[in-house]
Amino acid sequence: MGLYALELCQLGLSDKKCAWLGSVLETQPYLQLLSLRDNHIGHTGIRRLISPLARGCRKLSVLDLSGNMLQSQGVRILAQFLVTSGQGLETLDVSSNGVTAIGARDLANVLVPEFNLSLKHLNLSMNQLEGSGCEAMGRMLVQNQTLEVLTLSQNNMFDNGCQALFFGLESNTTLKSLDISGNFISHVGARSIQTYLQSSSTHTPTDNQPGLQSLNVSANSLGDEGIDVLCGGLSTNRHLIDLIANNVDVTDNGMQHVCKVLKAGAVNTPSLLTLSLRHNYRLTRNSYAQLAEASKANHNILRIAADLQFEGWDEVWTKVEMILIRNTVYAMERYRVPLLMVARGRILLRDITHSTSANSTGIYSLPIELRRMILIALDKHSVLTRTQHISALNIACNPANHFSTKQELLAAVLANDYAFVHEMIKTVHS
Repeated sequence: MGLYALELCQLGLSDKKCAWLGSVLETQPYLQLLSLRDNHIGHTGIRRLISPLARGCRKLSVLDLSGNMLQSQGVRILAQFLVTSGQGLETLDVSSNGVTAIGARDLANVLVPEFNLSLKHLNLSMNQLEGSGCEAMGRMLVQNQTLEVLTLSQNNMFDNGCQALFFGLESNTTLKSLDISGNFISHVGARSIQTYLQSSSTHTPTDNQPGLQSLNVSANSLGDEGIDVLCGGLSTNRHLIDLIANNVDVTDNGMQHVCKVLKAGAVNTPSLLTLSLRHNYRLTRNSYAQLAEASKANHNILRIAADLQFEGWDEVWTKVEMILIRNTVYAMERYRVPLLMVARGRILLRDITHSTSANSTGIYSLPIELRRMILIALDKHSVLTRTQHISALNIACNPANHFSTKQELLAAVLANDYAFVHEMIKTVHS
C-alpha cells in the first residue's frame, strides 16, 4: 500500500530537496493528491519532480504548487507534463508563482482537445498574466472542452484582457465558474461581460451545453456605470446563478439597477440564486431598503450577502431574511411536489378505465378530472408550471413509467427546469 494524499506545505522546500522528494514520489503509485504550496520550488525543482511523477504517480488528480517560484519556465515544464503524462490530472493550482503571459500561452497551448482532455480546475490567480496572457486564455477557451473552473484573480487583466477573455468564452460550453476579481476592470470591460451574457441568454442550466454559472467580479472599479452594464446582461440571463460583486464601488444609483434585476426573477424563470455585495461602503440605508423590497418579487434568490452598517439595519435585514426563508421553502417544494404528485397519483389515478364504473366507491367514485385537481392542489405555492403538472399526472397514470432514481423522475417532470432546480437544492443544502 502507499499514500493517497501527500501535503508538504510551508516547509521551505527548495530545488535541491526536490531531488529527494522525487525519489519518494516514484514509489507512490496510489497517490491522488499532492500539495506543495508555499515553498521555494522553482523551475529547476519542478523539473526534478516531473519525471518521478510521470513514472510513479499515474493516478495523480490534484496538484497544488501555489505560492512557489515556478515562473513561466516552470509552467512550461508543467505544460509538457500535461501533454505527455498528466492525462489524469483534474486540478492544477499554480497561483502566486510569478507566471507571466509567456507561461500563460504555454499552458493555454496544451489545454486543447488535441493534447489534454482531463484538466477541470485551473488556478492562475495572483500572477502577472496581464492582457496578453488573458488573451491566450481566451483563445484556449474557444477550443477547450473540459475546463469547468478557472481562477484568474489579481492578474492585472484590465479592460483589454477582460474583453479578450469573454470573446473566447462566447464559444465555450463547459466552463461553469470564473473568478476575475481584482483585475482593474472598469465599465468598459463590463460591456464584454454583458455581451457574453446576452449572447448566451438562450442557454439554461438544463442544456447539455450551459453557460457560465458562477462569476466573481469583486474588487474591480466597476462603479455604478459598470453595474448598470452588467445588469443589462443579467436581465436576459438564464444560466448565471451566482454573482459575487464585493467592493466594486457601487452607490445607491447602481443598487437601483440591481434591484430591477431581482424583481425580474419570476417563480419559474432561471435567474440568480446567490448575490454578494459586501464591502460596498457607499451604499446607504435607502439601498438596502430597496433591496428588501425588490426581493419580495423574486422567488428564486436564496442567498444575499451584504454589509449593513447603519442604525436600524436589523429591521431591514429581517425583511430580507424572511424573503430568503420563503424562497428556500419554494425551492424545497419544487423538489418535493413532483415526487408527491406522482406517488399519490399512482393511487388516485390507478386503473382509470375501470375506476369510473358504477361499482366504484370512495375516491374512485369521483370524476377523473376532480381527482386530477386534487393532485394539482398539492402544489400549494404554485411552484410548478401547468406543463409540469400535466407531465406528473401523465407519469402517475401510466404503469409503464418506471424510474430507478428520484432524479430521473424529477427530470421527467421538470424537463428544462430540472438542472436549475437541482442547483437550487444544492444551494439550500450547502
